[in-house]
This record gives sequence, structure tokens and C-alpha cells, in this order.
Amino acid sequence: MKDFPTRSGITLEDVAKAAGVSRSQASRALRNDPGVKDDTKAHILATAANLNYTPNLAAQTLASRQSRSIGLVVGDVLNPYEAMLARECDRTLRDAGYFAMLAVSGTTSSIRAFIDQRIAGLVLIGAPAERDEIVAVSKLLPTVYIGRDLKSERVESVSSDDALGARLATEFLLTLGHRDIAHITGGPGAGAQRRADAYRKIMQEHGVKPIIVEGRYDVDAGSTATDTLMARKDRPTAIFAANDLIALGAISRLAWHGFRVPDEVAVIGFDDIPMAASEPISLTTIRQKVPDMVAAAVETLTTRLADPTAPIRNLIIAPELVARRSSGAEI
Repeated sequence: MKDFPTRSGITLEDVAKAAGVSRSQASRALRNDPGVKDDTKAHILATAANLNYTPNLAAQTLASRQSRSIGLVVGDVLNPYEAMLARECDRTLRDAGYFAMLAVSGTTSSIRAFIDQRIAGLVLIGAPAERDEIVAVSKLLPTVYIGRDLKSERVESVSSDDALGARLATEFLLTLGHRDIAHITGGPGAGAQRRADAYRKIMQEHGVKPIIVEGRYDVDAGSTATDTLMARKDRPTAIFAANDLIALGAISRLAWHGFRVPDEVAVIGFDDIPMAASEPISLTTIRQKVPDMVAAAVETLTTRLADPTAPIRNLIIAPELVARRSSGAEI
């Protein structure tokens, strides 16, 4: 195991001296100040890299009197999709000169603890669940919510186009010849209602009766809903699950019932968590573009920090279909 890296002892003054520039110019270059010429900036950055210089964020905060800490709230850290968002947020915030302070609970006390530590802003992933709570938090400090389309004039958000994702999944199964397509919902989960509404609308557009079983964003819900579906006289030939965890529960339960995937029942999920592409799962799914969503969220938040009067933004990122074996039409 590698030792945890320690500070090199190289200071900003050392970088400036080695690069042959003033301390202030070195500082501006390292902050990516557009006022520094590109060639000068490149020279200073290369010098800093050669010296293994690590900026002291605490010192920067004291010097600027502005916190470089961002609170990162994750509602369900056991959900691989939310964990993916959190990991990408941490990396992207560091690249932007901030560092994330993580809370794996969206409780009021967790958020209050962040505020008491005078963080600069908040990134919310899956929590709080109630819109009023989200609005209340956003009034206290700059906040962006990832993964939920809030359609709010008071809270900034970045999310996937849930309706488009549901359309891609449902129409894909229809083009494969399926008509008895069931949907297992995500219950109160972010985007679940829009996915269910879009599925229902598309089925009706094609003159096919929707089959909906309520669930939630976890494996057990997928198993339970699949039991219900397989007990029907008119068993579905395809299942569109509201997220990948539900789909994994469905696939496991279908095997327990003796049904072959995809020969007897095709399955599509939503998210594209890492295990979706693994063998032998090979899950067809709707990929939420995590890097694009996080980049947009961090840019939105840093813009708000720089200009508190900037217009509120609610951004929607288009997802994409990833076809694998579970649907019977890998591409």
C-alpha cells in the first residue's frame, strides 16, 4: 500500500523563484487567472509540477477570506449511481480548486453542520427529498441539486432527461417486437415519476396496454415486483426497470423462477452503473452521462459563487441507450 502523500514543503515563493516571476503572478497563474499570458501560465504550471508543488487550500482560504470547501450531500451512498456522482463531483471540484466535505445523510443536522463550518456552497445528490427543504437550504448558501429536475426559479439543478430515457427504453423494446412490456417504478425516487409517465404515454401511443408495478430504487424491490409480474396470467415478455438496481433484482428473480433472460424475458435498466456492463449480467440500460452532469453542476455552482446575481439555471442532459445482452439485441 502506498503511503498517504504528504506536503512537499515547496511553497508558492519557491515556485515563483524557480519560474523567475513574482509571487502574485505565480499565484494568479495557478488560479488559472485569464489575465496571465498563456505561455507564462504554461511555464509556471510546468515549474510547479516539476517541483511537486501542492497548493495549501487552507492558506488560500485565509488569504482570500473565502472558503474553498464545498459540502457534498449524498442521500444513499449505497446506491452505485449516487456514489458515481459523488466520486465525479469530488474530482471535478478538486480540479476547480475546491475540496469536497462529504455527508452520507441528507438530514437537516448534517447540512447545518456544513453551514456552521462556513463552506462556500452545497452539492446535493438525492437529498433532501422534499422540495421545501431544498428551497430552504438554497436560501442559506449557493446550492445545486444533481439528478433531479426541480424546474425551480429558486434552486439550481442538473439532471438527465428522464422522459427521453424512458422513451428510448420503451421504444427499443417495441422495435424488438415486444408488446407485453412491464415497468417497475422507482417509487418516490428522483425522476421515477417522469420515467413512469413517459413509459405509459409511449405505450398508449402505440396502442399497447401499460403494465405498471410500483417499486423503489433497490434490488429487493426488483425481486418483489418480478414475483408479482411472473404470477400474472399474461406474463410480460419484457421489463423496463426504473433503475439498474431494480433491473438486477428482476434478473436474479427471473432466474429463480426459471425464466431465461433475454430468451423469455428481456430486461432494460436505467443509470448504467459499473456492474451493468459486467459478465454475466450484460444489462441493457439508459446511460446517465455522469461526467457531463457533474461538469455542468460544478460550473453552475462556481458561477453562482462568483456572481450571486447570476440567473438560476435548471439544466437537462440527454441520456443514451446502451444495448447489451439482457435485451436480446446487443449493439
